[in-house]
Amino acid sequence: MSSPIRRKALAAAAAVGATGLVAVSLVVGAQTSAASPVSLTLNYHCDYPLVGSQGMKVVINTDLPDSIDVGKPTGAFDIKSTATVNADTVSGLGLIGATTIEGQALANASVEAPGITLPVKVPMEVPKTNIPASGELPINVQGKTPSLTFQKPGEAKITVGDLELKVTPRKADGSVTSITPDGTITAPCKQDAGQNAVLKTIKIGEGGGTPTDPTTPPTKPTDPTTPPTDPTTPTTPPTTPPGTGGVKMSYGIDGETALKALGSTAPIKGSFDADADLGKKTFTGDLKLDPSHTEFKLLGFLPGSSDIKVVQNGEQKGELVDKGFVAHVKFDVFLPQMNLFGVPISQDPKCQTTAPSTSDLKTGPDFDLLKGGKLSGTYSLATVKDCGGLTDYINWFVKSDGNTLDLNLTRK
Repeated sequence: MSSPIRRKALAAAAAVGATGLVAVSLVVGAQTSAASPVSLTLNYHCDYPLVGSQGMKVVINTDLPDSIDVGKPTGAFDIKSTATVNADTVSGLGLIGATTIEGQALANASVEAPGITLPVKVPMEVPKTNIPASGELPINVQGKTPSLTFQKPGEAKITVGDLELKVTPRKADGSVTSITPDGTITAPCKQDAGQNAVLKTIKIGEGGGTPTDPTTPPTKPTDPTTPPTDPTTPTTPPTTPPGTGGVKMSYGIDGETALKALGSTAPIKGSFDADADLGKKTFTGDLKLDPSHTEFKLLGFLPGSSDIKVVQNGEQKGELVDKGFVAHVKFDVFLPQMNLFGVPISQDPKCQTTAPSTSDLKTGPDFDLLKGGKLSGTYSLATVKDCGGLTDYINWFVKSDGNTLDLNLTRK
């Protein structure tokens, strides 16, 4: 009857969302003169399924020379990066049952030097990383820059660009989530406007020293779960920029209600659209149910029937719980036509309950926010009014407690 979720991951993320996650590695290195520490912090927004556009902060640390010689290869330099995924993305990953995330990131950059503008794409591995129950998720990655050689004196400017994540959130048993058909999230990450994305400007032709053999194999990266030890690396994870805060959820409803006093059931069809706040784990929504009809037998043998119209009363609210939710629904029930022995006993469209019905509808243990599942609860029906001269008689078989709702939700 009500309920939430899709759009925006995870992982990313999730990605997550996703979900979603990543660490970044950048572009060049250099090696002919003494290198000096370089650190650059950039904010991005990544577009995930389920959770939509969410913020991510990336801190890049490396050592780059102030100058290099013309015609000499720079050699490769180590890069240490920490990408911190925000709490909303982490919440979205948790809602789809993800406990780890892994994959790749593609970092874009450019190198501008006299006579050349070189686009650079740097693939990076996103190591298997445990997803916390709440809060931000920092991911530490190390990599190597490619070696470059410059043929003209001047300056080489290294600028960091956008990212693309391709990550797979996984459940505790190693299986993929249902955030996409194959469980993998592809999330473009665009730099927030107004930032200085220049990693380093290097003078060409004024350096000295002996270049590193560009064929030297890269140093094995350290354990990605160990925070970088570079002195320029922040000792605490940076706070990520805020995300959108909201997630759109939309489900189709198909099920039935059992009316205890009448000993009958009525089919229920409709939809529920909601906006969820992942940070607060709450949602508000709009419940729409189609008119329904029930056939019953009073006292077990007197045939009767009634049309039923259910209208939400105020804003529908609820909480995200574990991998599902609890919806606190409130609705008015109208009985525009009631018959006994095929004869109308009430035909007033204003015939309705004197007080709204309420129910705490809870998702079942196998509920999947990305697909749907079972939703159930109980409710009471108050006395009715405006049902004509037989209102008191109608109250005898309408007013009741312990009526049930058994619904199937399907994600749109």
